[in-house]
Amino acid sequence: MIIGFEKNADLLNRAAAEGQLNHAYLFTGQEMLGKRTFALALANRLNGTEFDTLSVDPVTGSASGQTIGIGEIRQTKSFLSLKPIFGDRRFVIINDAHLMTDESQNALLKILEEPGPAAVIILVTANPEALLPTVVSRCQEMRFPPHPKEIITRLLKSSRLPQKHQALLVELANGRAGLVKSIVNNQSFAEVKTAIIELSDLLTSDLEGRFRYAQKMSDEKSRQPLARKVLYWILYCRTRLARQNFAEQNLGGLGEPKTGRLLKNLLTLQNTLSQPQFNQRLALENFLVKM
Repeated sequence: MIIGFEKNADLLNRAAAEGQLNHAYLFTGQEMLGKRTFALALANRLNGTEFDTLSVDPVTGSASGQTIGIGEIRQTKSFLSLKPIFGDRRFVIINDAHLMTDESQNALLKILEEPGPAAVIILVTANPEALLPTVVSRCQEMRFPPHPKEIITRLLKSSRLPQKHQALLVELANGRAGLVKSIVNNQSFAEVKTAIIELSDLLTSDLEGRFRYAQKMSDEKSRQPLARKVLYWILYCRTRLARQNFAEQNLGGLGEPKTGRLLKNLLTLQNTLSQPQFNQRLALENFLVKM
């Protein structure tokens, strides 16, 4: 189901109807907006089937966290080499495309240069700066804005979350309908609360305790990747800065200037985690030292 983004939907539907659909698109906008859901719904609607759509997602590695490796791009090439089964096109949707390694991006570049007449490749990313300029130049960029609060509120009304939790998510989401849907569908509000509590604990912990936390995060195969936890931390800090009297949670006397510095360091950490060539644990340890 596509929520919002009517302008982008109209442009793509019209291009498809006129036979002017591009062979490659770059969907950009902040993380967890619903860009991937939009891309999947678009592909299935235009083809009337899921069989001609391949969704490529990052896989968990060792030191670098999640990446999209050369194997996934080879799978993409193989998929696009076949004729559509039912529809007129074969869609490949690469989610979190910024997590492609340099080797993967160079391999994808060759596909983009000769995509085939039925191929439509959609790169979905919140960090297009991490992509090679040559990859970006071969895609038509479509930007996805945050959803208004009214849409987020409407999404939450059908959930079974208590009203105070709904109010918290409306503030934290910052227009990310995809994030809200994920939390509601997976019943993972407790993960949001846990992430905020962990941040509070880390702020009062000594350096040894912080390094133990980094060790724990690198050892456990968590269902909630570090990048998702960092996103929750960023959203919470932004909410705190925007509304000083926000009372759903607190960081134990953390002043607003300190919150601003923390947010800046979190944004740096998030940017580092989005680049697969960096060691995830070292990036986290560097952030924890600066807290």
